[in-house]
Amino acid sequence: MKSKILELIKSFPLLAKFLRMLRRNTFLKVQYKRFITGKGNKLRIDESALFLKCKFDIIGNNNEIIIEESMLFNNVTFNIRGNNNMIWISKKVAFNKGGLLYIEDENCEIKIGERTTFEDVHLAVTEPKSKITIGEDCMFAYDIDLRTGDSHSILDSTTMKRTNYARNVEIDDHVWVASHVSILKGVKLLKNTVVAIRSVVTKSFEKEGVLIGGTPVKVLKEGITWDRKRIYENSV
Repeated sequence: MKSKILELIKSFPLLAKFLRMLRRNTFLKVQYKRFITGKGNKLRIDESALFLKCKFDIIGNNNEIIIEESMLFNNVTFNIRGNNNMIWISKKVAFNKGGLLYIEDENCEIKIGERTTFEDVHLAVTEPKSKITIGEDCMFAYDIDLRTGDSHSILDSTTMKRTNYARNVEIDDHVWVASHVSILKGVKLLKNTVVAIRSVVTKSFEKEGVLIGGTPVKVLKEGITWDRKRIYENSV
């Protein structure tokens, strides 16, 4: 009976939001603060999304933030500096403890797939046309850093040409990233990947279902998947 009631609640987003607000006693609290400077900036936020201590801080023109039917944004800052950028968050995404979504420059993008959850994460997209893409049903712990660029230039001392341009970060569906992990520019992780605690990921892995870890990161185990539930031997 309990599972049927939960499924019924999930089918009505506004009812789910009401119950979340009731549980957290947030009816009289300001959902989020807006500091927006510029022209043509748009916030398209589904009314079912619940915000606690959040901020939209935008300086620039023609930026857009789209938040679909979502669960929770707790202590999250959306920070954009530049023009023609986009943040797109799909259905049933949750930021449970905190987060910073940061975009700087032009034509950049952060996109997060359905049912992905975060404890506390820093997503940084810098330099024109760079992107962070995160798939569906991913799970991120806390103190996690994803970034497309270094924010400053590294130059060849002979030619004085820059050597560290930004590159996209792409996380496929159903990827689990443990705490204290950094995922740097140019990295692509495929389905069912697990990133071990305190790893520094500087390169892509072209196999699905691998456990990776270390500094620098390497494959620790192949042929795996993972589940949010704790599965005990006597329950299999």
